[in-house]
Amino acid sequence: MIENSEIMMMGITALVTVLLPFIFILVLRFKFKTRWLPILIGTLVFVVFALVLEQILHMIVLNPGVDGSVSLRDNSPWLFVLYGVLAAGIFEETGRLLAFLITKKWYKDIDSAISYGIGHGGIEAILVVGLAMVNSIIIAFMVNSGSPLLNDIPIPREELINSQAWYMYLLAIFERIIAMSLHIALSVIVFGAVMMKGKWYLYPLAILLHALANVTAAMMKAGLLTNPWLMYSGLIVVTAIVIFIAYRLIKNYQRDPLI
Repeated sequence: MIENSEIMMMGITALVTVLLPFIFILVLRFKFKTRWLPILIGTLVFVVFALVLEQILHMIVLNPGVDGSVSLRDNSPWLFVLYGVLAAGIFEETGRLLAFLITKKWYKDIDSAISYGIGHGGIEAILVVGLAMVNSIIIAFMVNSGSPLLNDIPIPREELINSQAWYMYLLAIFERIIAMSLHIALSVIVFGAVMMKGKWYLYPLAILLHALANVTAAMMKAGLLTNPWLMYSGLIVVTAIVIFIAYRLIKNYQRDPLI
């Protein structure tokens, strides 16, 4: 039996994460001009590079078993972490790079990088957390109603949803806010690599920073880290560094674009 209070927290989490891109637009519009086409491009690039191309590589390299087992993770957890963080960094930052190179002629101001980051991070929040919460709500109602549709699932009903403390749902929202801030800042860095003369090194730097931001999460997946607070701490520290670099680039770009 799934408590109604927990289902309500799932609903709140789903709603907030779906609205998160629009909240960022409202907050950032006082400083930057949001542009809808770059937002849509950021959304599309994330889907293509992170959800299609990267997943194809994962299927080839990781070759997960029917039961979800991954030999690389089980036998070489540190190599699994290295592969995971680099794959995410390379695919997503390369997607950003190509997007900015293709649209360079039409979008030359830093506002387009901010908008791209909102689209990139926003669709990730919706798909990774929002839809996951909606799926959990549906399963919770099915469990509570004793739906016969669950009879054929080879998993006990009580194990279909792992009950969590209420604050864990708030933590999921907070984590998405941090992740979106990271994506916006990384977009600014890659935008600088494309637009600012002599700043090509910002592209590999973005890959490295993206990889570092994912290290503690990858360690959790590999079983090398069990404390979620340490995982979030790692993400927050790296995100703060990335935001600082992006802030300096924005100031430099606004003062002297060097296009």
